[in-house]
Amino acid sequence: MNKEPERAPNFFDLEKRIFEITDELETDVINFVEPTNSVIQRKRFFQALKKGEPVNPRYTYLPKNPIFSHFTITPEYIKLKKELEGIEIENRGIGKLLNKKKKESIARMAFVRSIGSNEFAEKSKKFYGTPEKKTVALAYEILSSKKSIQEKKTIISSKAAELLQKELDKRKLGWGVVLDENISPNAVVLSKSNILKIRDLTVFSTNDIKRLTIHEIETHIYRHMNGLEQQFRLFFEGPDIEWLKTEEGLAVTNESIFGLIEDEQLRTYAGRTVAVDFARRNSFIQTFKYLCEFFPEEKAYRITQRAKRGMNDTSQHGAFTKDFFYFQGALEVQEYLGQGGELKDLYYGKISLDDVPELAAIPKLAKPKFMPKYPEGYAKKAKFI
Repeated sequence: MNKEPERAPNFFDLEKRIFEITDELETDVINFVEPTNSVIQRKRFFQALKKGEPVNPRYTYLPKNPIFSHFTITPEYIKLKKELEGIEIENRGIGKLLNKKKKESIARMAFVRSIGSNEFAEKSKKFYGTPEKKTVALAYEILSSKKSIQEKKTIISSKAAELLQKELDKRKLGWGVVLDENISPNAVVLSKSNILKIRDLTVFSTNDIKRLTIHEIETHIYRHMNGLEQQFRLFFEGPDIEWLKTEEGLAVTNESIFGLIEDEQLRTYAGRTVAVDFARRNSFIQTFKYLCEFFPEEKAYRITQRAKRGMNDTSQHGAFTKDFFYFQGALEVQEYLGQGGELKDLYYGKISLDDVPELAAIPKLAKPKFMPKYPEGYAKKAKFI
């Protein structure tokens, strides 16, 4: 009897296996990089500062999957990593995006393992990259030229959560809002659980609520929801890390289009870029003191914490370098629009600017269901600097 020829795995099979491996290894960076003791460490920091005895926070993190903690590497981890490395994919169309996901997943596995360890800063540099010199220079220019005007903030976090929940419900997205005092940003989207987290013990302005609606809901959540409409999981998980830079850049661009990126918010994005660049060569306290030249102490602390999260001993040099994505990404989206690109093409799911040319070669793509209601001539309004 002739043996049936072995069927070559199709893209659906390959994608399914790649995500089975990454799911088993819990490779969600944001889930692990937020300190669990940030409130306590902030209190300790400012108490010491008042006494003239500044300290560097020591952050703790959620326990990671035991098969890949930075203390041990189990045979199971090695086996899964080898299997992932051995997957072969044709490098065209959806295959090109899948290859990106495979490489990014291998790098992400190593990166998540490093959270809280001495290797974290170097792994972050390799995973996210670092800001270009011209981007840092432009960020400094904005910090120097734009005036710091503090908005009147009267909306407590519980009310902010209520208002944002109404925006989600109005769009029938099926998402929920929860409060969390330990997160570093004002808001975090957790797409795997359909949760929008809002930073508790924080006061917001009316403009903040409008901006978070555009940034978190009409950018991050819309792109995820549109990705769910596609036949490939890649579109709601994202191929390589470049999708995130494009997404953060798109979110900032959307803020600009809808007139919500005031000078103070622009200074914040510039400050995050400067913080990442400075923290790579300095400790927490040194970075904090430097940022105090541009921001009030509380805001300087928040930006510094964002740049130093993922590290245990923040007296060491190094940074969680993701925060330059907002500024750098917005510059890249602005350039894309200047070359005739359309923002609707970025709403097929979690794709990057580099992935747009591949869309034409991918069959049966569902048109974006969720889109902001862009005004006429929005490309001109997209210029935030």
